[in-house]
Amino acid sequence: MWERRSFPFIVGLLLGWIQTGLFFQFSFLLSSGFGTYLLITISWLIGSAVGAAFADRLTLPLRRFLLLMLAAYGGAGLLVVLLPFQMTFWPLYMVVIALIGIYPGIFFARVGATYPARVLFLLENNGFITGVVVCTLLFMVTGRVALWVVPVLLVAILWVQTGRLLSASAVHTSA
Repeated sequence: MWERRSFPFIVGLLLGWIQTGLFFQFSFLLSSGFGTYLLITISWLIGSAVGAAFADRLTLPLRRFLLLMLAAYGGAGLLVVLLPFQMTFWPLYMVVIALIGIYPGIFFARVGATYPARVLFLLENNGFITGVVVCTLLFMVTGRVALWVVPVLLVAILWVQTGRLLSASAVHTSA
């Protein structure tokens, strides 16, 4: 029971962590202006909308989208490190962030059939808020290490939980 309840919370924790990590990295290495906030938010929402709209047609397992999100997050972080303050690459950043956003859209579309909506949103939103707060605090103490190590650990936990909790027909968790 605990594992079933913790799954959406940990997804929310990961999503809050990744979004906060993007804000920190882009604010320090790209621009701290309002345009950066819009770039991240709008690109994430576009990716989520695509994920939700095409969740049934995208036949990859949910776990693979989890890896896609982590790889895109790493790619976004690498891009801003290699090309600091290069606003000319904003279309590329937009695409990479939209790839990150696909996972939340697919997650809600597929997992929504397994959890009552109010439970799913309560647990995921509480996890998201916790992720934002804890990521911010840990970032202040440890620096960029917090932005890289914790998402990998959370993805590993979710990889195991996705395999255990959800049926292959509900969320396409087959390998």
